[in-house]
Amino acid sequence: MGFSEVRIEPSDTSYFSTPETHLDARLFMGNQLRPAVRNGIMRILMTYLAKRYVSPERWTKMWLAGSGISYQWSASRDPGDLDCLVGIDYMSFRKYNTEYMGLSNEEIAHMFNEDFNADIMPATKRWHGFELTYYVNPQSDIRDLNPYAAYSLDTDSWVVEPDITPSIPYTRAWEQKVDRDYETAVELLNRYSQALRELHGASNNAYRLNAERKLALVVDQAVAFYDDIHGGRKLAFSQVGAGYADFNNYRWQAGKRSGAVHALKEIKEYKDEMKKEAELSTYGVNLPDTETLIRRAATKKA
Repeated sequence: MGFSEVRIEPSDTSYFSTPETHLDARLFMGNQLRPAVRNGIMRILMTYLAKRYVSPERWTKMWLAGSGISYQWSASRDPGDLDCLVGIDYMSFRKYNTEYMGLSNEEIAHMFNEDFNADIMPATKRWHGFELTYYVNPQSDIRDLNPYAAYSLDTDSWVVEPDITPSIPYTRAWEQKVDRDYETAVELLNRYSQALRELHGASNNAYRLNAERKLALVVDQAVAFYDDIHGGRKLAFSQVGAGYADFNNYRWQAGKRSGAVHALKEIKEYKDEMKKEAELSTYGVNLPDTETLIRRAATKKA
């Protein structure tokens, strides 16, 4: 597999959609989560954790969050978006799982997310019509993330009720900034396409080497740009962010609507896949990142 052409294609996003007058009936009866939905989501996670750790019921909390449980759930997307955020009582986790005493909260969160991504989410990409994801933040209280909707699976009740008429924050300066983001993405995509054409048309090794260098440079710049936008969005939903009303969330959502975010992400995925292929070819395995190697060494985990 190599790099392929990437195009910017606009898409719908719930953030800019007209709210419905009711919550998604596939998930809710009125304002109450359907028991089968609640039990199914909890069962997947707790069954997984119980096979690997001691007493997960004593240190785990679960919430549903995101647009899927808001009044803006009906924006065109198949499958639907359903996020299960997992809260860890880190002190209790270490108490019952003493081999992890040397890990920080961030390292434990990273460990869970790495495992969820590899072991759970491939099977929940189309869970009853939803892409169901599980994710742990270093914070153990959902309110620290400033969500615009959060439903506790543990207490079967709302922690943050969605606003039926959410007000999209807007300033002209914000719009000018996301316009510049789009222009930057277009410029990067044009350079990316040009480098690909030069690479495919190279008539000798010198031309090929030059095209490869051009391609590597623009790929790195596109990935850095995507990471900047994505990292800002993560900051928006943190203790220092403003959540739904944060500029970084607006920027992310506008980038999704324009198609810039998806195009940049596609280049990042090409790069990641090629890195994995190179590792397999050279070493016979995919190499963990430095953080994972340190964590595994600390817990003597293969």
